[in-house]
Amino acid sequence: MIFRGAVSKILVGTLIGQGTVLLVSPILSRLYTPADFGAFAMVTAVCAVLGSVATFSWERAVVLPREDADARALVKLGLLTMTVVTLLITLVAYFARRPLAELSGVVILESYWWVIPVSLFAMSLNALVSAWVVRRQDYSGLAVRNASQGIAQALWSVGIGMLSATPLGLITSLAVGRTAGLFGLGIRRRRGGVRSDAATEIAPMSAVLWRYKRFPLVNTWSSAINSIGLQLPALLLVALYGALEAGLFALTMRVLAAPVGMIVDAVSKHFESTFAQRLRTGQPGLRRMVLVLARNQALLGIVPALVVVITAPWLFVLIFGAQWGGSGVYAQVVVVAYLAQFIVVPVSRGLVLLEHQAQQFAWDVGRAVGAAGAIVVAYVLHLEMIWALSAWTAVQLLSYAAMFLLVVRAATARDRVTDASGGDDD
Repeated sequence: MIFRGAVSKILVGTLIGQGTVLLVSPILSRLYTPADFGAFAMVTAVCAVLGSVATFSWERAVVLPREDADARALVKLGLLTMTVVTLLITLVAYFARRPLAELSGVVILESYWWVIPVSLFAMSLNALVSAWVVRRQDYSGLAVRNASQGIAQALWSVGIGMLSATPLGLITSLAVGRTAGLFGLGIRRRRGGVRSDAATEIAPMSAVLWRYKRFPLVNTWSSAINSIGLQLPALLLVALYGALEAGLFALTMRVLAAPVGMIVDAVSKHFESTFAQRLRTGQPGLRRMVLVLARNQALLGIVPALVVVITAPWLFVLIFGAQWGGSGVYAQVVVVAYLAQFIVVPVSRGLVLLEHQAQQFAWDVGRAVGAAGAIVVAYVLHLEMIWALSAWTAVQLLSYAAMFLLVVRAATARDRVTDASGGDDD
């Protein structure tokens, strides 16, 4: 009952936020062209990859320390690193704006070079504050964040688009949404915020840095490669097949990622918090948590996936217009990969929480190389984009199956240690 209540709180906010994004998609498909969606996909992909590096993964460790002082020190370290990284990215984006635009094939990035560092800063800060909220198990705060950023992103992209400021409204909507999410979290920060009494508490920065050094040294690069693996379709499809074709796929991702993201975000946050709490207190049952959650996710996702496979081309033309029929065909192919993501991603967080960073890194490298290879080989063989997406989907399925097995094995091993120590595992 606690699980359902916690998830439902986050899910309500996510449904409001991402539901709004999804509902305005038919409007956006008529305000913006496929090329605009291709540019948006490129900005989103680049920011996602850079965002996985900007905080040096300190936010991933925030839920682990038993003492709040240690967790606050991790947040401070994340703020410091994200500020330095964002400044460096700003310099690169400005001075290399022309060659980067030519290399990516998204010419508009030469004029709107500033969108990427601004979006990166908003995303990174949002991730750090959210990590603290997850530690506090403030699920209502997460719900407010999710609702705020979704509504703001949707309204901004529609409003600016109606003013004919395209593609500006679309490519800046990510930054606007994440900033609004911060304001949503700010409403809740009055209860147990990150700030502490400096007169009575000195954050042990050096001790915490040494204790959780594997997160910046290993998990940062693992997260970056993981993000590259997720964002490779958008990055490579824009570069190899052009912004028009990539834009069609961008709408596919938008439609599929919204409902998947709604539930995955809610379930992942609760799983991460509960799993970490069990680790801190030495409770058994980690393997069971993983298996039960994966089973529930599979039962929840299989029927919607079948609906997409059967009806996607017709639905996309009906809802978004005739020029978007190709997006529906792409959806039929890649929906299986999204189903695998829906099932495995929430429990995959257990691998890092169990501090198996080396395995996570190896998996991330394998998935990224496989995904890139699938698309590049299809392009080299002069195959149409539908075959590139088919190959990418196959790689995703194999990768998520491997991740699931890794998490189950790691959780089982920890349960054995806990049982052997009588439930007092440090």
